[in-house]
Amino acid sequence: MHFVKKVPTSEQEKAAKRKEHEKRAQQFLRVRDRIVAKRDKGEYDEEILSLTQQILEKNADIYTFWNIRRTAIEQRIEANRNYLLELDVLDEEKAKSAQKVENLLAGELFLSYECIKSNPKSYSAWYQRAWVLQRQANPDYVKELALCEKALQMDCRNFHCWDHRRTVSRMAKRTEEQELEFSNRLIEENFSNYSAWHYRSIALTKIHCDEKSVKLDDSILAAELQKVKNAFYMDADDQSAWTYTRWLLENGSGKEFLRPESCTPIQLISASFHGTNTTLVFTRAVTVPYILTLVDTDDETSWRGFSSTSPSPTSARVWQYVSDTPLQIANPLETPEKSENFAWMSLTDTPYVNVAKLKMIFDVEEPKEPAFIQELLEDCRQLIELEPKNKWPLYMRSLVLMEYRPIRSHSEIVDNLKLLAESLDTKRVELYKSLISRQKLNFSIREQFARLLSHESDELVVRYSELTSLEGVEFLAGLVGSADFSGN
Repeated sequence: MHFVKKVPTSEQEKAAKRKEHEKRAQQFLRVRDRIVAKRDKGEYDEEILSLTQQILEKNADIYTFWNIRRTAIEQRIEANRNYLLELDVLDEEKAKSAQKVENLLAGELFLSYECIKSNPKSYSAWYQRAWVLQRQANPDYVKELALCEKALQMDCRNFHCWDHRRTVSRMAKRTEEQELEFSNRLIEENFSNYSAWHYRSIALTKIHCDEKSVKLDDSILAAELQKVKNAFYMDADDQSAWTYTRWLLENGSGKEFLRPESCTPIQLISASFHGTNTTLVFTRAVTVPYILTLVDTDDETSWRGFSSTSPSPTSARVWQYVSDTPLQIANPLETPEKSENFAWMSLTDTPYVNVAKLKMIFDVEEPKEPAFIQELLEDCRQLIELEPKNKWPLYMRSLVLMEYRPIRSHSEIVDNLKLLAESLDTKRVELYKSLISRQKLNFSIREQFARLLSHESDELVVRYSELTSLEGVEFLAGLVGSADFSGN
């Protein structure tokens, strides 16, 4: 306990504790050896259930002993199943046999419950409960969900319990709307419940999104931002609500700087012929087999990928096909497989350029700004005034400006990121340097975008812009023939 002076342990007490520990260790080894011997002989009887229970009550994380118990129980379930198929057995006897199995499974739930009480983060004990529920004739899902909720009240970030609850919810066929309401209840009890916010994001996605679209409707986003706003003003220093807000902002965004590459859909950005090679540029790294679904060749040997991480990558955003003859690309490009009915697009005279995607990548045009985004910006501004040393409102305002006002608010974005890097969040200085560099790169590219797109010139000039990274330049590989980055 705090502020309680520790009393030194005497040598006699240490010796007694050591002796007691050795005694318990010897007892454990004897029981363990007995269990292993019986398992090796295939003796999954009542004794092996009793012995494994003795050990697991003291240490629930010995997964092998849970496996042994499952084998023993499965044998009894199978024996009961065969018994019920016998024709000359009375219904009363069959009922007794079935009830005996149910009692055994109920006892297993009790054992795992006792183990969880002493170790709430025992993966093995939680897994055992799910295994038992899947084998009970009439599992009590309501009681099990109540147990999960009680455990989450004790530790809202117990991911073992969260995993178990997801399993039970599926077994109980609960709707995503019910799960959304569950997350709502947890958040109302504790705005700092990071896991509940995360669970809410999963439920919202399953309810409102499909395989073709991962973007939430503006009405949903507005309602969620209104909900999270209460958390901002209760404790602006708590990261849970801010992290959830970032997820809302990322939802449906085409900006790679906000999301990991794995979340970016694969799209062809440009395809162009340069005399000795055909260059293809994609939104994310792809392999040669994927490219062959888009072009009029099956040759896998003449491709060369470009990557900053490997001289000979198997997956890359930029690929060149070395040949004096230009390739043709499948049209429409949205269809990932070639067919006999495809129209082919020639690159001899005019390259293909996904102009809309490039405009999004380099912030050439600002998207429409919904009213709820304007309100979020104003909330962040007020919180910055109230708590000027709090990084979260400034960080969130910067992200929103990068998404919706990258041109109008370029200077403010850079100033905000510098303040975060130099004062408010120095542990993530490299992150902010990278974001600043990307904003400055985008600024320079916007000034030259029309010229590059019209093929008036294929030179990109970004001098003395304090760039720390060239990430993003690769998207212009099909339009740029030479580049000048001197002074960076």
